[in-house]
Amino acid sequence: MNPLPPNPALAKLKADELVKLYVTGNFTTPRHVDFICRTGAFDAIWLDLEHFDLPTREVAVLNLVARGFPVSTIARLKATDYQTVMRILETGVGGIMCAMVNSADEARQIVQWAKFNNPKPVPGEVTGARGWNGGNIDAAYATLPAADYIRHQNTQTMIICQIETEAAVAAAAAIAAVPGVDGLFFGPGDYSVAMGLPGQIDHETVRAATAAVGQAAKAAGKWWGTLAIGPDMFARVYGLGARLICAGGDVKVMQLGVRELLKTFPQQA
Repeated sequence: MNPLPPNPALAKLKADELVKLYVTGNFTTPRHVDFICRTGAFDAIWLDLEHFDLPTREVAVLNLVARGFPVSTIARLKATDYQTVMRILETGVGGIMCAMVNSADEARQIVQWAKFNNPKPVPGEVTGARGWNGGNIDAAYATLPAADYIRHQNTQTMIICQIETEAAVAAAAAIAAVPGVDGLFFGPGDYSVAMGLPGQIDHETVRAATAAVGQAAKAAGKWWGTLAIGPDMFARVYGLGARLICAGGDVKVMQLGVRELLKTFPQQA
């Protein structure tokens, strides 16, 4: 049995390289994931479990499709309980993006749920109290030595905390400093709504918060990411140090595709 491969997106982020992230939720199907992976345009696919009802079995299939390519999967969810976190990890996703994390205590609890205890951790490996199965996709159906499986999960599965509120921005440095948190992801949409600026993701108030999150991640020696709608916003957030960057996803692709098709017809038709 082949050993589990390293996480390609995580390797890029650790090397301070750009990871191009595509988000899907509305139109998520195995064929859509296959189509996006085949373009070769993206390094990671964000599966949105927060806003859309994607059952665990479906997430597993989506992840298996992506595994045929050098594309990492990141499941975004609200990590409110151990069982939900554990079951999503057992689908073999490359990481979890935890929505609405507002404190370091919340981050520490997520790490405990997501990491296994390992009596012999390697340098930099963070351990936790995750329950053992060993027979799921992430363990190659019980074909891996237990020590290899634990180490791979503890070191190759990303834990990303989303910073989306004023309280979270204030606590960003403490959240980033939690051992086991790999990176932060600033959500300008939710933050703009929280600040009474709905949809104004490039407002100066949102820009200031974006920069603060970037500084917090850098101080903790962690990478971070955010949305970037258009090349100007990309240049700004990349210049601030963001490396996990999402330009949009399925809804935007559908909208742009329809607009392109309509160019075929005369305006008066």
